[in-house]
Amino acid sequence: MKHSAASLRYTSQGYGPPNAPGWIGVSRGAALGVAWITVFNLVEIFAFNTSAIHNWLCNFRMLTQPLCISVLSMLATALFIYAVKPGLPGSVWLATTCLIAVVTLFTGWDLWEVNQNSPENLRQTAMSRSLGVLMLLAVAGLGILIGDSKAIHAGSSLVTVGISCILTIFGFVVVTLQSGSIGDLLPADAVPVILVPGCDMDPEVDPSEALHDRVTTASQLFKDGHAELLVLSGSSGDEDATGTAALKLMAVEAGVPEQAIVLDNSSVDTAQALQFANRLPELENDHRLIVVSHWFELARMRMLGRQAGIQIFAVPAEQKHALSDQQRLYAQEVLAFLRTCVHPAKKLLSQP
Repeated sequence: MKHSAASLRYTSQGYGPPNAPGWIGVSRGAALGVAWITVFNLVEIFAFNTSAIHNWLCNFRMLTQPLCISVLSMLATALFIYAVKPGLPGSVWLATTCLIAVVTLFTGWDLWEVNQNSPENLRQTAMSRSLGVLMLLAVAGLGILIGDSKAIHAGSSLVTVGISCILTIFGFVVVTLQSGSIGDLLPADAVPVILVPGCDMDPEVDPSEALHDRVTTASQLFKDGHAELLVLSGSSGDEDATGTAALKLMAVEAGVPEQAIVLDNSSVDTAQALQFANRLPELENDHRLIVVSHWFELARMRMLGRQAGIQIFAVPAEQKHALSDQQRLYAQEVLAFLRTCVHPAKKLLSQP
């Protein structure tokens, strides 16, 4: 059967009938996923002036901000090229291999530090993000390492590439949520504010058990002298103070002075609650904040704080009540984390 010249060119670019080994399609999909993760990280850096040294993949310790931006930009570009046209020319292949080696080196350094500094009972959880990033780099790197061979020029299934890309992105989110579930060490001195972000609640009924656990944990932190104010955000954004008033009563009963409690009756999500807290006079010169939430939300709290220019100390709420729908809440958190990753792009696109 004869093929047209256009069809042959299309197939030679790595598409068309899938003739390449399946793992090459998986490798290309992983590279595409890591490239998109890196791109959105760069967008966040430019939109919110966040650190490229402490980026989403690893900690580029000892490197400067401009150099880190350059490394991330070149990494994203090289991985996109490999995902689209896997048979890399010699110079591009060498540059791509070196970039992956650099990121692997710093990620391995992160892993070593976590292994040395984490308590044994938390070590496996703390290592999950670094191990996940190393695994994704290894999957992408395997296809790159074989170079300009005949196998890599054969067609790969677009379905395989696409599914691998999606799994890479969701896998990165899951390991980030998992490693981020560990609470931060609190500073020796008091921070200005402890924030309790709200969750779905009906003003006509008592606060949920989830909010009860958050307020109880935050109240204990306040009584231990870790903050000057306790901000409670539990409204649905309709300016009705009924919901937050119930939280305030709970905090007062736990021993927090009424004059030390600030109610946020207008925020509809955690990002707005952080902005509300950041506008308080107490944070004018000291942009540190303790956020108390459930373990699966802590990674997103830190990212939102990073985008808002606030140093977040995330503390997991002590769960005295079982969350009957925790699997659904965790799935919702995965999507919420993805929306937080994409939010900087929306901000840049909305600018005139």
